[in-house]
Amino acid sequence: MDNIDNVRLFLKSLDSSVGQLEASVEPILKKSLDELVAKSAGTSDQVERIKLYNNFTYVLISVLFSYLKSSGVNTDTHPIMKELARIKTYMNRLKDLEKTSVNQENDDKLNSERAKEFLQHTLGSKGTGAAAPTKLSSPAISSSNFTGTHTKFKDDEPVRNTSKSRSTTPVDKKKKPKSNRISKPKRK
Repeated sequence: MDNIDNVRLFLKSLDSSVGQLEASVEPILKKSLDELVAKSAGTSDQVERIKLYNNFTYVLISVLFSYLKSSGVNTDTHPIMKELARIKTYMNRLKDLEKTSVNQENDDKLNSERAKEFLQHTLGSKGTGAAAPTKLSSPAISSSNFTGTHTKFKDDEPVRNTSKSRSTTPVDKKKKPKSNRISKPKRK
């Protein structure tokens, strides 16, 4: 009697699990796969379509696998195992695709940050804009370099205007430059 009670509890649990499965799968089964894909095509991209196909086939094959297992069929040698392995490879391909797309986005962000930093260094930007990296927002020379005593030098002479292209030293007009000619003796 004890075994019959365990079997009844197991059947009751199985019946409630099947009821939950029917409730979960019912929205998917009301529409055809083409309708589901058309509905997702308007709001999402190709990756979402692939996810929908993978999930749909996985649910379908898993239900068939469960049916075969509960019917007493040896599933180890059954072709359903090949189908499950095929779906698993498709799901792994999708995961790899998503990882590479995330890595590509991260690489693009990193490259754009590097380009902004390069341009700011090249153009001499002070780094006060919104795109400025944190390295450029702080001073290039720390304030510790300016602590202590400083010597102030006084100029003894007034500063001359050095913007003229020629020398500013005055030329004595009375003096004539020496010439290389030999002069004749003077007659008296």
